[in-house]
Amino acid sequence: MNTLETKVDLVLDCKNEIGESCFWDPRDNQLWWTDIEGKKIWCIDENKNSKKFNLPDRACFILPRKEPGFIIGFPNHISIANQNLTSYTKLHDIEIDIPQTRINDAKVDPFGGIVFGTFDENSDRSKRKPLGSVYRLAPNGLLTELFSKVTVSNGITFSPSGEIMYFADSPTDTIRQFQIQQNFDYFKELNLFVNKGSAPGFPDGGTVDSEGNYWSARVRGGCVVCYNSKGKLISKINTPTQAPTCVTLGGSNLKKLFITSLGAPLHLEKNTNDFHAGNLFSLEVQISGIKQTLSKL
Repeated sequence: MNTLETKVDLVLDCKNEIGESCFWDPRDNQLWWTDIEGKKIWCIDENKNSKKFNLPDRACFILPRKEPGFIIGFPNHISIANQNLTSYTKLHDIEIDIPQTRINDAKVDPFGGIVFGTFDENSDRSKRKPLGSVYRLAPNGLLTELFSKVTVSNGITFSPSGEIMYFADSPTDTIRQFQIQQNFDYFKELNLFVNKGSAPGFPDGGTVDSEGNYWSARVRGGCVVCYNSKGKLISKINTPTQAPTCVTLGGSNLKKLFITSLGAPLHLEKNTNDFHAGNLFSLEVQISGIKQTLSKL
């Protein structure tokens, strides 16, 4: 494993409370992401022109559609939003009978649906319980529970072939992998992809590059790491913040790794400082990403 002294650049001093769910949108060549607790969506282009949108509630994820607009995961329902994020149409309620949980990480799947998970949002991390689940919302609107007993859903992404889905339950410090086929008619868990203790902190958001390497933001670990397709740690890059939360590959050549992060009040231990907490960062990488899939919802 190589610890790379690669320069990680500050892209935007945005001071998000919980920066998450970043993706490079091929429709407008911009990076989009959400500040969950700030109830805002942000976007920024390659010239660093940024814009933020105020939302009616916390947006736990944002994903692009084939049609104009976005899929938004609010705490307990999924909605379609227009391109200007001014109108919302509810698609499905999620876990409204479990008051402790909310929606968290999500990705567009290879078939145009979305896969997303929930988590126990008890503010005391030590008291969180495996009350969440991971779901798939198909293009036809059918909601299916893929598996349950999840504490904090994160790290969802798909291999270049679309046949492998990755998932991290952050508190367990593990990354799991599943085989999928035929529009999720076949779904089976494979051997554990990454075991605990592989890197500092805990696995948060993840993305896969065009060669099948898995990039993981290590929240509270102060780094992003890269595993090859066999689950071997091949590189570690220290970040200006201790709490990177999500990663995606974007830019004109899809070789810029963008990194969102957690705001200081939500992660700092006593008598420590993190002056870059909540900001957006990037670094140049050698292997390009995969063009963002657009949802058919």
